[in-house]
Amino acid sequence: MLLGACTSLGVVDKTAALDATQHSIFVLGVAPDNYKISVFPGSVRNGVFRQNPWLPATVYGSGEDGYLVGEASAGDTLAITMIRVLKDKNSIFGTTFFVPCNGKKTMTFSIPGGKVLYLGNVSYEFAGTFLKVKYSQDIDSARKYMDKNYPNLRGRLESWKYQLLPTTASCAVGIPIYIPIYIPAGR
Repeated sequence: MLLGACTSLGVVDKTAALDATQHSIFVLGVAPDNYKISVFPGSVRNGVFRQNPWLPATVYGSGEDGYLVGEASAGDTLAITMIRVLKDKNSIFGTTFFVPCNGKKTMTFSIPGGKVLYLGNVSYEFAGTFLKVKYSQDIDSARKYMDKNYPNLRGRLESWKYQLLPTTASCAVGIPIYIPIYIPAGR
């Protein structure tokens, strides 16, 4: 985890082009910039996300200018299942939140082939000893960011739906949990 705190995994290079059908690129607004998220593959059964314990994170990183851009294979089902809160964006020290647990929900989405997908924004803040999560939408800002920073993907960003689903994770003693706050689109 110490090495992972100072690196990123699966973040798309700004010169990336899109493979026609085998992969898609996804865009998440992530704030503040000292929060690193892990997006893991898994499956959805009976309305619950089940993380695949044998596969590494598809993406681990923080927002750059507010956005995290990752790539995944067509057919993958992904969810945000871990958050690492660092002292500041350049630090390696912080607290890891394995989330969600005990019926709390997280952003879960499926990947089609050959698209550039905007999922939404996720922001975090502490509420006592808990981590609060807010979900919102702002595709116009995401589109401006992508068009400015990813010239080979200019004009390709489209809105994509996600689900908020519980996971199979249970809350262990001593592991912080979070409280989600859902913000309807347009607010």
